[in-house]
Amino acid sequence: MRVVRSLSPSLSSAALVLGALALLPLAACSKSSADTSKSEGKSAEAPAQKKAEAKSEGKVITLKKLGIKGLAPGETEDPIIGDGDPIMVMAAFFTVTVGEAKATDPKKLKDGTEAAQLFNPKELKSEDLSDGWALTYKNTGSAGDNYFVNVRREIGGKAYHCDTMQSTPEQQKLALAFCKSLTK
Repeated sequence: MRVVRSLSPSLSSAALVLGALALLPLAACSKSSADTSKSEGKSAEAPAQKKAEAKSEGKVITLKKLGIKGLAPGETEDPIIGDGDPIMVMAAFFTVTVGEAKATDPKKLKDGTEAAQLFNPKELKSEDLSDGWALTYKNTGSAGDNYFVNVRREIGGKAYHCDTMQSTPEQQKLALAFCKSLTK
């Protein structure tokens, strides 16, 4: 047995009118983005391509307090920059701290490698730079894998230390690239 319920005529008419009104904006915007781009002589992929290119180039981040800047690969938005010592740079894809090197910070790559031994480093990689050194490694702790970056640079006659601990190797790679790009 089939039971059919019907709305009162005035209620069903009101529902029909409201439904039609809700669809009206969709009908007004029925021109597709491909149609729009063809009429403008541009590819529909152009905005996405520009965004991808900007992302691959990165964003220059200026640390006014220190008088230095660096290129943040993959970033398109301004990061949150702390005002402490060291300065924390919180970008969308990585976080680092940057500051003038302290007397207690490792001065030589050998010192940095010895300091890293406290964390039982795995995948330890070191690099001599023309103005300092860079060290990356992985550590597995109670919270899982941690990816460290420690970089010391001499820029404009001052020593700077840039470091972080990230949760993915991708973040580690981006943080390392930022630290190595620091300049006046």
